[in-house]
Parts: sequence; structure tokens; C-alpha cells
Amino acid sequence: NHSTLTAPIRKLLTSNSKFFWSTECEAAFIRLKNIIASEQTLVPFDPDLPVTVACDASPVGISAVLSHIVNNEEKPVCFVSRSLTQAEKNYSQLDREALAIVFALDRLYTYLYGRKFFLITDNRPLSRIFHHHANLPAMTAARLMRYAAYLSNFNYEISHRSGEENANADYFSRNPVNSGGQLGNQNILDEEVFQIQEETLSFISTAQVTSDMIADQTSQDPELSKIIENINSGTSQLEEFTLQGNILFKDTRVCIPRTLQENILKELHLTHPGIVKMKQLARRFCYWSNIDKDIERLVRSCESCVLNQKSPAKVPPHHWEKPKENFSRVHMDYAGPKDGYYYLILVDAKSKWPEIKVLKKAPDTGVTMILLEEIFSMHGYPDFLVSDNASIFKNEVFYMYTKERGITQIFSAPNHPATNGLAERYVQILKSKIDKMSADTAPVSEKVQTILQHFRATPLACGMSPSELYLNRQIRIRLDAIKPAKKLPSNVCHQGNVRTLQVGDRVTARVYRNNKLTWELGFVQKKWGALHYEIELDNGHVFKRHINQLRKADIPALPPAPPISTPKKRVVFAPTPPINNSYDLQISIAPPNYSQSLRSDANQSPPSGPLVRQSARERRPPQWLSDFVSH
Repeated sequence: NHSTLTAPIRKLLTSNSKFFWSTECEAAFIRLKNIIASEQTLVPFDPDLPVTVACDASPVGISAVLSHIVNNEEKPVCFVSRSLTQAEKNYSQLDREALAIVFALDRLYTYLYGRKFFLITDNRPLSRIFHHHANLPAMTAARLMRYAAYLSNFNYEISHRSGEENANADYFSRNPVNSGGQLGNQNILDEEVFQIQEETLSFISTAQVTSDMIADQTSQDPELSKIIENINSGTSQLEEFTLQGNILFKDTRVCIPRTLQENILKELHLTHPGIVKMKQLARRFCYWSNIDKDIERLVRSCESCVLNQKSPAKVPPHHWEKPKENFSRVHMDYAGPKDGYYYLILVDAKSKWPEIKVLKKAPDTGVTMILLEEIFSMHGYPDFLVSDNASIFKNEVFYMYTKERGITQIFSAPNHPATNGLAERYVQILKSKIDKMSADTAPVSEKVQTILQHFRATPLACGMSPSELYLNRQIRIRLDAIKPAKKLPSNVCHQGNVRTLQVGDRVTARVYRNNKLTWELGFVQKKWGALHYEIELDNGHVFKRHINQLRKADIPALPPAPPISTPKKRVVFAPTPPINNSYDLQISIAPPNYSQSLRSDANQSPPSGPLVRQSARERRPPQWLSDFVSH
């Protein structure tokens, strides 16, 4: 009635009237100002102002209100609404509210696309489903999935508003504009939904269950009949249910009457899937109350599934308690045959100290007890002996062997080697190292000893080696040879004063010859350490003596013999007999017999050639001849 309100003022604008501001003009002007300033007046769209879109749906129509926020108040820009089709009236309330949002964004596309706006709905579940950061589960209804994909094109923030505060949109949803059947895109969506529902019905239809049977039994089911009655009357509070013909759907799943549920369960369990897979399959096609519990009951009571199911999930490993003493608990196992050999492996649980025995033949109980006795003779008997259930370890003879020695046997569960995991791990280590040392031509026993020596000297995860944990010291291996040798302090052997000799001192030395002990004169030639000396006797013999086998002497040395030709010495191996568990290895250089030489020379004819002059220098044999007797 804009023309009626403005008529007194418009008369002033005619060419034949005199301008006179009457009381009617004043009243019309004041009324126009009040109407323009009221909330019922639409405001022009301003791209610089915040925009809100409030949506609502009723059993007969859907609507939306586009508004600006001015001075913290919503000013409407435009209203849109339309009535629902017959198919849409069968939607659940959740689907109708979602349809109202899609309808609003489609009709107001020009205002909303490419800018941020605030989307308002009075349906709280939709405020979570259509949230930008929501992760929709796989079983979400197909219609809602399509709506969410469409809304992803817009930049919005969705929020919930109670129905009482959303009255403007609620009014237009209950008094919608007749759509006149112009719903092209929405009809296509409806056809897609119907197609999905038809495919669902086709899937669950079998020789025992058909869509006609479902429709017939649905009308006779008290629970489903009540839901259908509420949907038809528009009083249903179950927003996720829809009706197609006489068949009830929850989202895209068929609601199965109670009389047909067992048949559907058998069809779902046709290939004997597990509980999880069967639930996933059921959530695609069918629904009834407590369907998950019925599926669990069926699978657990299926004899074929129970007898052929996989092993249960493994529990977290339980670690053995750490023994308080070394060699209190040991783990034992056999490895092999490996390259024709068997290996008895025994490991201390605390220090991880390994012992390995090599066998050329398959072991038995008797051999095992002998090998264990060799190990126990060095380390003592353990309190506990852990092994698998091999017949070698689990028999009466071995039981008596352990019982007599106070050893408690602990057996792992059959076919569960993880219980004896320490020994099993060392079996793997041994096999791996033997394979890696295959290029080494050393005997297997020598390889095993090398492996043991290096493993005992190698630090474990705790930073200490098995030898440090077991022996409280680090054992020496060949690599220790690269370190400089440690020199013992001079007072390491004796306390107090120690006699010392100097090179060139005149001494008497103890000589062991022909099982007799004698003292002979000589000189100190070289000093070996603090207590050992190299002595040269007057007769030319050179040997090594301890300070306890030497005495200082003041007897002068004999004058040197005149130079004379001496026959060649012939080296003969002649070990000296032992005395007091020691050996005296020395060099005997026989002195020349001058008288005999002169007589032999007199009897011989003079040489036919010229005489060869012999050197007059003093002859000393090389050091390496100290291990032989020369003649």
C-alpha cells in the first residue's frame, strides 16, 4: 500500500496544485519514516556489511532470509521460500532442514558466492554435519554427502539458533510460495535418491526376502507402523526416517521388520565375514534396532567361524624378572644342524654371558648332561634352567639330573619360542655370524671361540659388556695388542731393597748341567728388566738368569788365550735335562785343546799350499744360537 500512504505528499507535486503542507501530509510523512525505520522494511544489499542467511523447514515448505547486520541488528535484504514436493514431504526433518540450506544458497548464489557469510539453522545436528572441519563418516546418508559437497563451494560459518529466535524464517517455511513445479535440479536429486533406495532394495532382495515381503511385513510391524504414522501426520521427531511407498528408510538403509531380520542376518553372513565386516556391510543396506548386537550374537555362535578364526591379538610382551645374582637363571637351547654341526647355547639371564658347545652328531640327553656339567664346573649350578619342551630336556633322566643338583626347570609353552626368547635370540646371532664368517677357513670350533670372545667383550645396550657384568672386568682380545704395553712398577715384585747388577760386573752364576748344580764365573752382558740378566761365562756360554741365581764376585777374569786357528763349529740340537721344572737352554762352545792340536799337527805332513792367516779378534756367537749347543 505504498501508493496509498504517499498520496497526500504526491498531490503537492502536481502542476495545478498549490504547495500547502497540511496535517495529512505531515501524518503521511511521519508514517513513511516509521515504516522505513521499522524491521519490516527491506534494506538494500551492501557488499561491505556482514551477511547472514537464516534457514528453516516445515512439513510443507522451506525458506530463507538474507539479512545485513547493522548496529548489531539483523536487517532483512530479501526473503525466499517454496513449497515441498510430494517426495520431499516424505523426507526426515533433518533432510528437510538440509534441503532448506541448499535451496537458500542456490537462490541467493549471486549475493553469497565469493564472500564470507554466516549460515544459521535451528537444527543442531546440521550445525555439526555441515561444519567446514567436520569429517563425515562413511555411513553418512548419500543425500547429506551430496549436500555437503555442494556447500563446500561456499565460505561460511554455520551456527545453531533456537526455533523461537528463528521466527522470521519459520513463518515463510509455513507459508511458502507455490513452486509451480519448477524444481528442475531438485527433481534430479530426488531421482538419484530414489535410484539409490531401489538399488538397496534390489541388493537385500533374495529368494526368502523380497521388497514386496518387506512392504507387507512393515505394515504389520508395530514399531515401524508407528513411525510411518508419525511421518504421514508430520509429527515425527525422528528426522532421519523417510518413506518410499510402504517401505521405511533410515537415510538410505531399509528398515527391516522383525519377522524378516533372521533371514537378512543369514544373507549378510553368507560368506562368514567377521563382526566388523558384517557390521560395515549391514550399515550400507539395512537397519533395525539392536542390529549390532544381533550381528555379534550370530558371529559368535557360528561354529564354522569359531573353529576357523585367527589367533587372538598378541598381548604385550612380559619381560622376565632380572635375577639378583649372576648365573642364577640361565636359558638354554640347541641350534642346528648348521653345516653339519649342532650347538648347545647357554646364556646367563643377568649378564648375558654366553657359553657355546659344538657337537658333530645329533645331541641326546647324555651328551647334553656332560656338556652342561663342563659349563657348571666353571660357573656353578644355576637356580633355574629355562628351556623349550624338547625331549632332550623333558625326560626322567634329565629331570633327576637337575633335581639332584637343586636346579629348577622352567619350560616355555609348546610352539611359543618367545617365552625362551633370550636363548632363541642367541641362536639367531650364532647362525648369522657363522654365515658371515663362511669365507674364513678356520675350523668351526675356532670360529665359535672367536665369536664368544668378541661377544663377551662387546658392550650391550646398557653400555657394559657381558664380561664386565659377569667378571667385573673387561677381558682382553686381539685388538688390545694395538695399545701400548703397560710397564710394571719396579716395586711390583718385592718390597724392600733389591740387589742390582750393572753391565760388565763380575758374577758367579748358577749352572744346571747333567742334573748337577754348580757355580761358574762370568760377566753381566745385558740387563732384562729389574730382576733378569744376560750372563756370559768364561767358557763362552751365554744364558739368562734371575737375580736369585747370581752372586757378585771379585775374582779377576783369566787372560785371553792366544789367537789360533779353530775348527768350524758344528751346531747340534741338544736340550739340557730339566731340573726343578725349568729348562737351562745355553750355548756350549768347546775351547780348543792346544796340546792335542800340536801333536796332530806334528804328525801331519806340511801343507802343500800356503798357510791361511786366522783373525785374532774375539769371536762372539749371535744371540739366536743361545737356544742351541755348538761343537
